[in-house]
Amino acid sequence: MKKNNLQQKLLRIEHEWLELHVRAYLTDGLAYTIRLMDGTEIHEAVFHFDAVFEKHHFFKVGVNCTYPIRDVYCHSLQGHPVPPAPEPAPLKFNSDQLIISNEVSEVIEVETTPSINPEMFRRRVKCLMLSGLPQEEAEKFVAGTPQKLELFYDISLGAFAIDAEAVGNTPLYNPYTGKEIPEEKD
Repeated sequence: MKKNNLQQKLLRIEHEWLELHVRAYLTDGLAYTIRLMDGTEIHEAVFHFDAVFEKHHFFKVGVNCTYPIRDVYCHSLQGHPVPPAPEPAPLKFNSDQLIISNEVSEVIEVETTPSINPEMFRRRVKCLMLSGLPQEEAEKFVAGTPQKLELFYDISLGAFAIDAEAVGNTPLYNPYTGKEIPEEKD
């Protein structure tokens, strides 16, 4: 069996010292001010011992950032309970704000046939065939049933349309900003 070299002994001593320090000075669940090795100072970092992985770390509530203990240069000596998260500010209604509303909707019907909007026609037929409908029936249904699209207009960015069946049934996103379009609250 190989004997531990000097570097392994030093790492073991450093690990044991770290464990003793952590147990003596830090309390699980309390918030501390920490300074990272790169000099960044973080306030309200909560200390936690992860029993599954047997690792100590700090995390910042509401930011989803984890700081392993090895990245922490120093910390405040006394921890304190984590302050409660602030209440979100109520949303102010803005008549120009893009929202999904049950009362106001502008729906257009788009005809799809092999000659009018052929790519949309082909895709709608394929969708119905994947659901089990024979091709002939799917083509007849798609040609006779216009695609309903709900219109939206984001001021200063432009117009767009979304399948009317999806509106109100799934989260929708503005294609210009990538942000979710909020639904109007009753």
